[in-house]
Amino acid sequence: MHFSRPLAIDLIKLAAPLAFVNLCDIGMFTVAMMVAGSFSVQELAALGFTMTLLVSAVVALFTLLSAIIPITANLKGAGELSSELPSLLRSALVTALILSIVAVIALTLLEILLPLISSDEAISLLVKQYLRIVIWIVPLDLLACAIIFISNGIGRTFWPAVVSAGAFITMVLVTWLIALGNAGFVAMGSEGIAYSFLIAILAKVILSIFLLFQSDFRSLTFTNLTESLDVPYLRRIFSVGVPIGFNEGSLQLFGALLVIFIASMGAEQLAVHNVALNVFHLSHVLSLGFMTATAILVGEALGTEDLARQKSVRITSYYVVLAASLPMLVALYFFRNDIAAAYSIDGDTRTLWLQVCFCILLLKLLDDAAQVGQGFLVGLERTRIVFLGRFIGLWVVALPVGFALSAHYSLSGYWIGWIIGTALTLIWFVQAGSTYVRHQKTRLVEE
Repeated sequence: MHFSRPLAIDLIKLAAPLAFVNLCDIGMFTVAMMVAGSFSVQELAALGFTMTLLVSAVVALFTLLSAIIPITANLKGAGELSSELPSLLRSALVTALILSIVAVIALTLLEILLPLISSDEAISLLVKQYLRIVIWIVPLDLLACAIIFISNGIGRTFWPAVVSAGAFITMVLVTWLIALGNAGFVAMGSEGIAYSFLIAILAKVILSIFLLFQSDFRSLTFTNLTESLDVPYLRRIFSVGVPIGFNEGSLQLFGALLVIFIASMGAEQLAVHNVALNVFHLSHVLSLGFMTATAILVGEALGTEDLARQKSVRITSYYVVLAASLPMLVALYFFRNDIAAAYSIDGDTRTLWLQVCFCILLLKLLDDAAQVGQGFLVGLERTRIVFLGRFIGLWVVALPVGFALSAHYSLSGYWIGWIIGTALTLIWFVQAGSTYVRHQKTRLVEE
């Protein structure tokens, strides 16, 4: 089977709310960056630096927890979700608790090691101020995500989108009130931005609890939720999640090293890089949605042992995500100067931004396709292959090549290295997916 219109519709129905969730999450960072940029270049650089360190330290933990999504989809496809949901949720909440402890320790160590990471004393003081506030965000967000990821795995992606919208609105409102000092509140400046994040995630937790009252969770009771922990599910979450957690951690560590290298180039280079990262992540939220949607549908097909549907989902996902990417690429190209103005980038800094912007376009195209390949493999719970492909692309290719090119192309050199590494990762995922399909087809013929 090849392209399937019904599957394309299913993918869009799943991916659109997921993309909206990603948009809201990244939108919070975008608002924060824009507000910080209105204060000073130093505060923009410090906030971007803090968020990069925060994400680098904990995003792997959130990705590990997202293993719940393909596991839930697999149970749904096999018709076992209703009976197994209490055990799965208990295991998800325990996993979130374990990861929260790890996150708090990691962020505490980051604050201690901060003098070794940044030589700019003014930026270091701001970063330390931010970290002491946002450290409390992580346990709250992990708790919310344990519930949200199960809802996504079921295929009910609308209500998680509502939860994220509520968190985003809360963040914008609180930033307007306490960071900028409106409606009678005293302006707290950049410190107020950090508190806005914390309050927004608290709202996310409260709203996510309401997901438990949806019909898909009707098998849950207080009694079965307080039963003893199901160790096999906990082991399965970590078995599937650890490789993709390491995969995401590897990506974020790569990003953190780039920030450290670029920080030595000066505040302007660092500020442009932070903006470029923010725009890049904002521009491919839809492809991230399709990645998760692909994993959900493939996970369901795996549960029913439907190889034809697995193949069709794979091919259809590639077509749909590339079709969705093209309009965003065109918009990014034509509005590149407007984006610079929105972040208060001007003068020589704008020239630097325009150079990096062309790198974003190519990287987005390649990474969007790679996300689909990754989603297919995650849905099959073949996460070790995903980790290996990303690791080689980033650490064996992207970082050394980027470092070498930076001597001649400055900031753009690092982005060119990233482009080359992503291209090779895409080839790896395509080949791994094709190999799996061939092996499964051979197995079915032999049987």
